[in-house]
Amino acid sequence: MGKAIIKQLLKDTDNKIIVYSRDEAKQALAFGGNSNIIRIIGDVRDFEKLNITMHLHAPDCVIHTAALKRVDDMEFHPDECIKTNVLGSENVARSAFINNVKKCILVSTDKACQPVNVYGSSKFIAERIFTNYDYNSQTTVFASVRYGNVIASRGSFIPLWKSFIDNNQSFKVTSMDCSRFLFTLQDAVDVVLQALEAAQGGEVFVPKIKSYDMKIVIEALTKLCNKKKLNYKVTGMRPGEKIHEDMLSKTELHFTYEVDEKLLVVLPQYTNKHHSYTRKYRGREFNSSLHLESNIENLIDLLSSGLSQAA
Repeated sequence: MGKAIIKQLLKDTDNKIIVYSRDEAKQALAFGGNSNIIRIIGDVRDFEKLNITMHLHAPDCVIHTAALKRVDDMEFHPDECIKTNVLGSENVARSAFINNVKKCILVSTDKACQPVNVYGSSKFIAERIFTNYDYNSQTTVFASVRYGNVIASRGSFIPLWKSFIDNNQSFKVTSMDCSRFLFTLQDAVDVVLQALEAAQGGEVFVPKIKSYDMKIVIEALTKLCNKKKLNYKVTGMRPGEKIHEDMLSKTELHFTYEVDEKLLVVLPQYTNKHHSYTRKYRGREFNSSLHLESNIENLIDLLSSGLSQAA
């Protein structure tokens, strides 16, 4: 996700971009030859390094994408999840606050909405950290963005299944009753950058995206891969996994407004900022079971587009 945002920013601006990441190999391979990118090897867990980096380079905006994301692994390693997703997010927000960054955006997840697992709970707290920093800030605007399963992202099940199918191998499906919000990497990048531009303080931005159940996903992949039948095994739910995901809860509806036809914003329940959003959202909550798309051709197009971005 972070790499895709950087590539989009390189198309849109000639300004310097600072990449702060502990993955030196990925940094070097992706951006080693680009003079517009300043590469910093560091971890969001390290406040001193992060703070010095922001002090020296004085970024206008910060987009925080670092996270430990595997739901089942985080159930068994909650200590590591807290160090990166909670304390790391606190470090990013604190550094941005101290160094008077103009805007600081947290990339969150649908799993932060009504969380039932360690990963989702850690991102829920991270959202609240950003909201609280905004409440106490007179200079920096803090906000968050939720999104669902990005088809081309690290950890997405779609390209993993596709690779097994292409090699005539069996793959695992936890439950045929599951439903997930799906959208492309480019759509995810666009939402984050739109939120960066629109943020006024303390908001959580929520894209209006469709969801799909596993039955139609299996059917779409069968057609997309030109197969008569796919070879898979239903294994049962993994630790921490939800049957259906939530992007917007019932309790948030009272504070939810329309940014445009594709994007919602949940306002903070306590704030020192004046928000100019005027169109109250009149729809229902976004649980993936309530917004199912049944048009298989639309899903095939979505999967095809998303997988092409992963290539």
